[in-house]
Amino acid sequence: MKKQTTLSQFEKIPPQALDLEEAVLGAIMSEKDAFDKVKLQPNDFYKIAHERIFLAIQTLHNEHHPIDMFTVVEELTKIGELENIGGAYVITTLVVKVSSAANLEYHALIIKQKSIARKFIAFSSEVQNMAYDASTDVSDMFEFVEKTFTNISTGSTGSDASNMEDSLTETLEYMQKIQSDAMNGVCTAIPTGLKELNKQLNGGWKAPDLIVIGGRPSMGKTQFAVHFSKFAGQSDNDCLFISIEMTKIQLVLRMITENEGLDYYRIKTGQLNAQEWQLVDDMVTLINKLKLHIADDYQIRYLANIKSMARKLSRQGKLKIMIIDYLQLIRTNMKFGTRDLEIGYITSELKSLCKELNIPIILLAQLNRPVKGTIVSSPKLDDLRESGNIEQDADIVIFPHRPSYYDPESKDDQGTSWKGRGGLIIAKHREGERDVRVLFRHDKTFKKIWDDNVTRPKDIPF
Repeated sequence: MKKQTTLSQFEKIPPQALDLEEAVLGAIMSEKDAFDKVKLQPNDFYKIAHERIFLAIQTLHNEHHPIDMFTVVEELTKIGELENIGGAYVITTLVVKVSSAANLEYHALIIKQKSIARKFIAFSSEVQNMAYDASTDVSDMFEFVEKTFTNISTGSTGSDASNMEDSLTETLEYMQKIQSDAMNGVCTAIPTGLKELNKQLNGGWKAPDLIVIGGRPSMGKTQFAVHFSKFAGQSDNDCLFISIEMTKIQLVLRMITENEGLDYYRIKTGQLNAQEWQLVDDMVTLINKLKLHIADDYQIRYLANIKSMARKLSRQGKLKIMIIDYLQLIRTNMKFGTRDLEIGYITSELKSLCKELNIPIILLAQLNRPVKGTIVSSPKLDDLRESGNIEQDADIVIFPHRPSYYDPESKDDQGTSWKGRGGLIIAKHREGERDVRVLFRHDKTFKKIWDDNVTRPKDIPF
C-alpha cells in the first residue's frame, strides 16, 4: 500500500491538486471516451482513495467495459475497495460535482505535474541520503540518479508483475498495432538495408533485442555497423552509434568515400580537385539528412557513460536503436576476477538496457583469430571470446564471413567464386531459424554492401 506523504516528512505541504483530482475522476465517469483523453497512472493521484478509484476505472477500460458511476462502484466492490474509499456515496458525489468536462485534459496535465514534482522531492531526498552514506559507491549513486531520472521523465513505474489477463490484453494490443501499422504502410521494424536479412529477422531489427555481430579481423564488422546505422537513420529511426575504436571523422569519411568518384588517399593528402569537391558536397547533402548520433569521446568506453547517453537521448525521444563498436573495448571501472566475468556483466547490463528503453542494441564483438596455417572455416558460436556469457544474453548472433579474404580462389557449393561476395551467418535467433546464411555482395574496397541475388542496384543511396 502506498504511504500517504505527511507534512513532517517534507516540512512543507507536498504538491497536490485534490479539487482537480475530483474533477477529473468525475468527468471520466460522466463523459464517454473521456478516459482516453487523460495520460495518467493511478500513482499520479495524491489521495489514496482517488488512486484506488482511478485504478478501478483503468481496469474497466482495459477490459473494454463501459465506465460510469455504477460500473465503477461494481468494480470497487469486486476488488474489495468500495468501503476503503468511503462507499458508493463518494462516487456519486464526484459525478454530481462535475458541471463540464471541457477542461479535462488541462486538469489532468496539472495533476501529472504535481505528481512529477512529488516524485522529484522523494528522489532528491533519497539522493541526499545516499550522498551522506559513506558506504555508498559514487558510481552506484550516478547509476541510481540517471535511471530514476529517466523513469520519472518517461513516466515509467517501478517493477510489478502482471496477471495473465493483463498480459494477454497487452499482447493482443501489440499484435493489433503491428497489423494496423502494416496496413497503413508504417514499417513495423527497423530495416537492415538487406532485403533477405529483413526477411530472416521478421522485418528487421526489433526491440528489445540484443544483437551481437561477431567477426574476425577484416571481416567488415565496422562497415556493417555503418551500413546498418545509415539505413536506420534513413528510415526515420534515430540511431546512436557508440564508436569506441574510431573517431566520428573516420566514420563520416567512410560514408563520404562510398561515392566511387572519391578516393580516401586523395582526401587524406589534400589533393581533391573541384569535381571531387562537388562529389563531396553531394554526399554531405545526402548524409546530413540521416537521424544519426555519433559518440566517440574517450570516456564513452565506460559502460556507465554509454547507458547515461542512451537514457538521455531516449528521454528526448531521439533513440530507436543503438550500435556499439565494440564489446571487448568497453570498460566498467569495477573489479572482476576475470575478464570473462566482466564481459558477462556488460552483456547482461546491455540486455537490461534494451528492455528498459525498449530499443534494439547492435553490439559488435571480436572473434578469435584463426590459427595460422589452418583452413579457415565458417565462424560459430564457440569462436566468440567469452562466448558463454555473450551467447546467453544475446537474442540474435550474426557472423559476417568472407571466404575470399583467406582464399582468393574459394568457391561456394555451386562453384561460384566468393570474390566480391560473402555471407551473414545467423548462428542464433530466439524468434527464428538458426544457422541460416544470408548472402551479400560488396564492391572492391568493401565500401558498399547489397543483396547477393540482385545486380548492384542503381538506387542504393550510399
